[in-house]
Amino acid sequence: MKTSSGMMIAVLFCAFMVGCAANEQKSQDQVLIDSELVNALNDTAIQNAIVSQHTLYPYHFMENGAELNELGRHDFAVLTKYFMEHPGSLNIRRADVPADLYEARVNKIVEQWTKAGIKMERVRISDGMPGGPGMPSEKVVNILANFDKSAAGESSAAGASVTTYPAGKK
Repeated sequence: MKTSSGMMIAVLFCAFMVGCAANEQKSQDQVLIDSELVNALNDTAIQNAIVSQHTLYPYHFMENGAELNELGRHDFAVLTKYFMEHPGSLNIRRADVPADLYEARVNKIVEQWTKAGIKMERVRISDGMPGGPGMPSEKVVNILANFDKSAAGESSAAGASVTTYPAGKK
């Protein structure tokens, strides 16, 4: 009797351990699925932010060069996918970059998009401010320029200008 109850306890213990191992495996699978879901949601949120900003900054380019760096290539790929199907505007921020380097960067982007099949007449490239919905960046620049002139006592007849590259014109 002792042997059979000992055997029964051993069998129950093994069954219990097998059940725990199956639950542990299921939990690990669920953790993997949950983590992939979080990554996918983060990727979508990041892509939406890149499209909403629609801006490439100097830090997206190789230092003193027209080529995109790794971050620039990533963001540019997201923007390329978007502009393949939608018209809009892309801001390429100049900051303190010399005019010839800025022009080379703009030309490089236009060249890459043309090769990708994006119709450049549907895309406007400027040194505008990033942003989503709201006031156009040129108007904000104009307001700020006129505000600065008013504060300095200058005439506000002339507004700020923003260089634009519409419809593939360079």
